[in-house]
Amino acid sequence: MNFISKKSMIGLVAGITILAGTMSTLIVAAAPQSPGISEQPLLAIGQQKLDRDKIAQKLSDMCGVDKKDVIGYLNEGVQFKDLSMAAFVAKASEKSLTDVMNVKRNYSDWRDAIKALGVTEKKMKASHNDIVSTLFENNLDIPKQTSLPLLEKGYQPRDIAVANELSINTEKPINDVLAMKQISNSWRDIATSLGVSDDTFKQDMDNIHEVLFPHGEFFDDTDSPRI
Repeated sequence: MNFISKKSMIGLVAGITILAGTMSTLIVAAAPQSPGISEQPLLAIGQQKLDRDKIAQKLSDMCGVDKKDVIGYLNEGVQFKDLSMAAFVAKASEKSLTDVMNVKRNYSDWRDAIKALGVTEKKMKASHNDIVSTLFENNLDIPKQTSLPLLEKGYQPRDIAVANELSINTEKPINDVLAMKQISNSWRDIATSLGVSDDTFKQDMDNIHEVLFPHGEFFDDTDSPRI
């Protein structure tokens, strides 16, 4: 069995960080840094609070884990980066979140826990691609049958998303747009060569950024002062 390598693990962690917006860098950085019991229904971050219910619902929708289990672990003070990884591994292994967390407690490294669960690199990548393609279909109107084969070929999610926007703008097939991307050029360069205006390209990037990094989506501002 081909278990996940350290290099692939790093790549998957980076990918998981943006999946469905739930693992935005802001939220991961804001997760509790040490285990502990919290009696608060929300994770406090300065004057902002993370809504546990929204986080739990998104992880449940994305990975098929039990929402109540997610909330329970958040209340116990489990670091969000570990919980999001556990939810992803639960999907890849077709096990419950509780089963995965119980195994992880025996290991300090996620790679060892993943190996113990019998999850191969192939399964991890397949789950990653399934989540991303579903995200794209639901939020960027990219048909799953379009994005999934591209992900399986190794194209990065961001490149697919940008190519799709330019494809819509120019009525050029997405595969043709992707083929234009080289190490020596940027997506802005490609947009310019296709006759896409700077304003349109900026709007495209804003649309993609809102889907991949929806900062504020999980914050509860009911107690925040109104300006």
